[in-house]
Amino acid sequence: MELRKNLILSLKQQLDNNPLIIGLILVGSLARSKTDIYRSDKFSDLEAYVIVKNENVEKIEEELVLIVKKLGKVIFSYKNRWSGFSTVFDDLFRLELPVIKESEIPAVFSRPKAQPVKVLIDKTNGKLEESFAKRPKNIDLEKLFRYEVDDFWYMSIVASQYYKRGELYNTKSALHITTSSLIKFFEMLQDPKILLLETNKRIEQFLSKEQLSIIAELTPPYDKKAIGNGLIRSFDVFLNISKEISQKYGYDYNQTKELEIRKKLLDLLKNK
Repeated sequence: MELRKNLILSLKQQLDNNPLIIGLILVGSLARSKTDIYRSDKFSDLEAYVIVKNENVEKIEEELVLIVKKLGKVIFSYKNRWSGFSTVFDDLFRLELPVIKESEIPAVFSRPKAQPVKVLIDKTNGKLEESFAKRPKNIDLEKLFRYEVDDFWYMSIVASQYYKRGELYNTKSALHITTSSLIKFFEMLQDPKILLLETNKRIEQFLSKEQLSIIAELTPPYDKKAIGNGLIRSFDVFLNISKEISQKYGYDYNQTKELEIRKKLLDLLKNK
């Protein structure tokens, strides 16, 4: 971990002297404390937002190719679809430096305050500080609950229609999304703090053996019968866990709509 700290310091020093850079914000596991529920390890990446004036995005992305080479032996760098500018070093350590415009600060830094960030460089004349102050204290669990319920059933409809068309790969992809909703609900039952990860990271660490067993059922191999069975199984699992969540947190929740959708989907898949 000492090497990671040195890399962060070296990166900060290089970017602090770059006139195009107005901010550098460390996020992810390396921004977390040693007592956090989810901590970094030797396989963790380093992710830091590079903030520039709106007109300088392309310029700094070109410069980053040379900058990262001063940090260590680089295998390759490229701009990926999820994290922006990314580099892989000789030891397979991954450095992600998404470049964001100054105008994007409020949107990018809108996550709850419970999700840690570390300010390494701030030359934004108070704009970063203002955005951080406006962040909500924590996740709105009821809002998340209602969104995931709708999203689950929408994607279940999508998955079922893919299945009836014989598009098994797309069905599996949609089933993966519905399973992600289920994982979020499992995490709400176990410990809402896990949701701060915002992904399905380390579910093997946080979920129970029974919950992981259900996840296994809902991630079938590339086999028509197994995919169909997993799809149908997911309907009942999600209905049960939704009811359990609503009761635990006292949410006003009526499953009439979901039961109607379930019936329609079962009729659709009857002769799967």
